Amino acid sequence: MLIQTAIPAKQTQDITPLRIGDKVPEELWKMSFTAVNQEGGENISLENYRDKLIILDFWSTWCSPCIKAIPKFEQLQHDLKNNVQFIMVTSQSKDAIYQFFIKRNVKLPSLVNDTLLTKIFPHRYVPHEVWIKDGEIFAITGEKDVTLDNIKQVLNGRIKSFPEKKSNFDYDLTQPLLLNDNGGGVKDLLYHSLFTGYLEGIGGGGVFTDSSGWYKIRALNGNVLQLYQGAIRYINKPLSYANRCILDFDQQEEVLPPPEVPAYSPAVRDKYYCYELIVPVGLKERAPQLMLEDLNRFFGTIYNIQANVERRKVKCWVLRKKGLIENLVSKSDSSGIINSDSNQVIYRKQPFQNFYNTVASMYSKETAPIIDSTGITSDVDISFQAKEKDILKFKSFLNQYGLDLKQELCEIDMLVIKQKE
Repeated sequence: MLIQTAIPAKQTQDITPLRIGDKVPEELWKMSFTAVNQEGGENISLENYRDKLIILDFWSTWCSPCIKAIPKFEQLQHDLKNNVQFIMVTSQSKDAIYQFFIKRNVKLPSLVNDTLLTKIFPHRYVPHEVWIKDGEIFAITGEKDVTLDNIKQVLNGRIKSFPEKKSNFDYDLTQPLLLNDNGGGVKDLLYHSLFTGYLEGIGGGGVFTDSSGWYKIRALNGNVLQLYQGAIRYINKPLSYANRCILDFDQQEEVLPPPEVPAYSPAVRDKYYCYELIVPVGLKERAPQLMLEDLNRFFGTIYNIQANVERRKVKCWVLRKKGLIENLVSKSDSSGIINSDSNQVIYRKQPFQNFYNTVASMYSKETAPIIDSTGITSDVDISFQAKEKDILKFKSFLNQYGLDLKQELCEIDMLVIKQKE
């Protein structure tokens, strides 16, 4: 049974919602509802239209799609009046609906002050259409499925069902989407990015992983500079080095924490952030650029700063050839890289570019950027100290291989963090 007999005292209690395929209980057929625009009085009963296709149109005066659908439904009612009955249903008051219908010259009947049918046919949003055919719930749809062609095919039996318009009653509008499965789960995710403040106990650093068809960038507890360097690292790695970054904005003390203070210190936690980006693996190549754009939007809003790659004239160490490089050109039969316990690195038959990249990384903090102007494209053999911090000593070492480092003013790409324009 739909209702435990007592009406109206218990009409909104002990109600089991009707689903597609359920028979309409006799109590509901015979029930009388207050209505506007009902011929012959102020009450309406479904029993009067039992031999027709009934379409219950749940609506409200504040719902634009509902109002837009009214002329269409009135035309359908006129064209199919012998076989179909539209009945609008709203929880709004009789007076409000009467005034609305007068103003818009609406002719369809509407149930008013509804509390019962909304429980029998629960839904989260309107328009909501319930089709009753041959004493059963035939379909539950939105207003777009209610067309002349669809109704005719339902009446002649060609359409047996429609995709159901479902409602998720566990969804909490006040909570973030997908949080604790709110509105759906991770499987429903298509694209996602978020920022948080400092999160205690999860460590730091960034994780870039491929898994289950997703590409994820997760940077944990980083300051503004670290997050920007993390993004640019996968666009142009050398630009993530400290000596390739220019801070060109005024309020640096407000934005960046003192380097000697740990991130977990309460004094600086407000200067650390977590960032996550999840995209389909097909967007993997674009993900770092998307991260950079997200950072600019977020930090542009709260600090009025942004980061971009710009050409700037800066002091550089320029790596050039100095005489013959026969000691450098590879004579090895096989290729390989050997890292010894003494920090000695031996390159055998390796591209010169690999050696240069290593050197640029070795001197990426305290010294000026190292720029390759050798033009060398051949493989090389070279053995060097990977942790040699004195660049002048390294310069002397390079002389043995026909190379030299010279300080010059160069115009190169730099990561510039500056006031938002």
